Amino acid sequence: MEKTHWKKVFNSDYLGSCDLDDGRDLKLKIKHVTVQEIKGTDSKKQDRNVATFTDTTIKPMILNATNCKVIKKFAKSAYIDDWNNIAIQVYIKDDIKAFGETVDGLRIRTVQPTLTKPDLIPGTPVWDNAIKFLKGNGTMAKAKASYSITPANEELLKEAVI
Repeated sequence: MEKTHWKKVFNSDYLGSCDLDDGRDLKLKIKHVTVQEIKGTDSKKQDRNVATFTDTTIKPMILNATNCKVIKKFAKSAYIDDWNNIAIQVYIKDDIKAFGETVDGLRIRTVQPTLTKPDLIPGTPVWDNAIKFLKGNGTMAKAKASYSITPANEELLKEAVI
């Protein structure tokens, strides 16, 4: 039987501790970080850094100062414009002191994860989509950015596109 976290009822637009299944870490790649006006817990509007991920099924994450410092270290840049395509691993820290209470919150692990790309294999639906992509406006470089392609399979793709 699937259980429902009590925070799910609030249906936040942003990633929260209740969104990590069984408290498991999430390995993600940041698509980009933007400054957005967010309503705080005191109902006042505040500008915050918000990370959007390449996995569009994951909600955006509001980045606090602690998490920004970790991303800054990974990107080797203090500028959010340089934080695109940075791999992070999000976990739940359950002893954060905030608003006179101890609460759960999201943190980014200080060791950057390695994200593996799925293999592009002949005979799969993804293979067929890759051929359509390359016959259209797609490039091999873009295909390699999303998938692991062996040299032999790269040759097969090139032959299929001709």
